[in-house]
Amino acid sequence: MTETINAPAAAAPVPRARGMRDLVPDQMRAFRRVEDAFREAAQNWGYEEIRTPTVESYSLFTAAGALSPEMLAGAYTFLDWDGWSGERVMLRYDSTIPVVRAALDGGIELPARLLYVQSVFRGAEGEEWQCGLEYLGAPAVVGDLEVAAVAANTLDSLAVPVELHLSHAGVARAAIEAAGLTDLLARRALLDEVAGNGLAAVRGAFAEQPQALAFVDTALAGSGELALVDNLIALARTGLPAAVAPLGELREVAAALSEGGRTIAIDLTLPLDFEYYSGVTWELRGGDLSWGRGGRYEPVGPGTPTTACGLALDLDGLAAHLRGTSPRRAVVPIIAERESDLAAALDLARSLHRHGIPAALGDAGASPITLSVGANGITASGPDISRERATLDEVVQLVLQHK
Repeated sequence: MTETINAPAAAAPVPRARGMRDLVPDQMRAFRRVEDAFREAAQNWGYEEIRTPTVESYSLFTAAGALSPEMLAGAYTFLDWDGWSGERVMLRYDSTIPVVRAALDGGIELPARLLYVQSVFRGAEGEEWQCGLEYLGAPAVVGDLEVAAVAANTLDSLAVPVELHLSHAGVARAAIEAAGLTDLLARRALLDEVAGNGLAAVRGAFAEQPQALAFVDTALAGSGELALVDNLIALARTGLPAAVAPLGELREVAAALSEGGRTIAIDLTLPLDFEYYSGVTWELRGGDLSWGRGGRYEPVGPGTPTTACGLALDLDGLAAHLRGTSPRRAVVPIIAERESDLAAALDLARSLHRHGIPAALGDAGASPITLSVGANGITASGPDISRERATLDEVVQLVLQHK
């Protein structure tokens, strides 16, 4: 009787952790393209790179109301247990707060121009990669323009057309105050609605204030052109006086960007967290897509600068957009004809690398030229190349011609 031996069942693949994802080579090519464009643009403006830990103290984000309870509900938190006691920690939910902390801990002199490329971890969205700036101690208007310019320059270099949608947190704040809500729960609900839906959320509170209502209706129905701000300033003088100064600042930033050749749109419908932002805010849009946001804010916590301006670009989204336009680099294959030729093949690869030419031993993917190392020295072959002996200098020139 023949005994049947059953082969062991193949082990099921271990799934990724919830909310996390891999970046395979074609994704990484686009990822690095965005990252490199951002770093170059930021460094041209004098920004220096900073990186903060993936794990931070939970209290960093709860102190002084840095994150709302709703935000904290989506944070990855856990107890860092050492056997006797523990501290609650969390994965980095936001980059601004840790960057400000690191600047203070490191004694960085203000004003400070800082850039980062790192991920944040947020509830159902999981890991999200960002390119960001924090200009700590940034002067009004000038700092706003500089940070917006870095974002626009980055997208210029990636050939991604954008329109800068501009708003001002002070306008929404003035509208909230003018609503005159004395009930704390009702006021809190209105704050949340404005944060999520922009100025449109406050319209219902002005049923008995026709001048304020006219201001809001004009803002919501506006064309987006710079002249809209002039109209709103005129309406605000009688309908919403506290909005006049914010609108003046908004006009100054918008006019400078427009005169500098940027495509802008005045958009007071932007659903940005106006409790976090304190001044001009903007969103970079390409059609219906948002590539990033930024604006002026007031850092929280003791010892922090009184004002700052920041920016976060959607690195994941931009990389996905560019994925099909970031081809793999051609790598020149080097074939050792005999075992004794391997050392010479390695030496040839090293020489090509010094000239900035990618090369590898054996099949390395699509390349218009193949090099062989053997008894007759170096030979080159390819669709447009007749096989011939060549010196190293000739090989370099040949490869460069066929890149």
